[in-house]
Amino acid sequence: MDDRETILDALPEARGGGVPTLSVDVKAVPKSDLWERFVARLKELGGELRSLEDLAEFAGKAMCDVDVPQSVVARLREPATDVWEAKAGVTMAEFAVAETGSIVLSATPGRSRLLSLAPPVHVALVDPGRTIAGLEEAISKMGPETGVIVTGPSRTADVEGVMVMGVHGPRRLCVVPFAP
Repeated sequence: MDDRETILDALPEARGGGVPTLSVDVKAVPKSDLWERFVARLKELGGELRSLEDLAEFAGKAMCDVDVPQSVVARLREPATDVWEAKAGVTMAEFAVAETGSIVLSATPGRSRLLSLAPPVHVALVDPGRTIAGLEEAISKMGPETGVIVTGPSRTADVEGVMVMGVHGPRRLCVVPFAP
């Protein structure tokens, strides 16, 4: 074993056991249970499951992507117009990934990728019926446009291994079940 392999083998122990894993093979989970698996994993990673009614928290402070339905935009009463001033960015997700608790965003024409990155809160509208088992399936279903896989709120442990939230993106990720 070379030095690199020795270091990489030691990393999970140094981090307290590494990333938590699911106790069940999601590929074997019935399609009807994938959403529940996604929600459990999302919460493990610090994400929040919210409702449409909860969007009132961001009224007048959120900016919405172009494809967010008017019924949602109306709940935000006069949404923000500057991504750098917005307290929340509201986007539509393509998929939810049960295995990792991730959401998949795509940069289709007109969408602002900054809405999921610049504001301190990212609110993602996700159709529970579009929950898929794992990352392999997510990647195979992604279109030709740029895609982003978001797994929990932004976090880094770059400096002395201390976990810091929100340095490279939103401190909070709120997922709202929404079937258009």
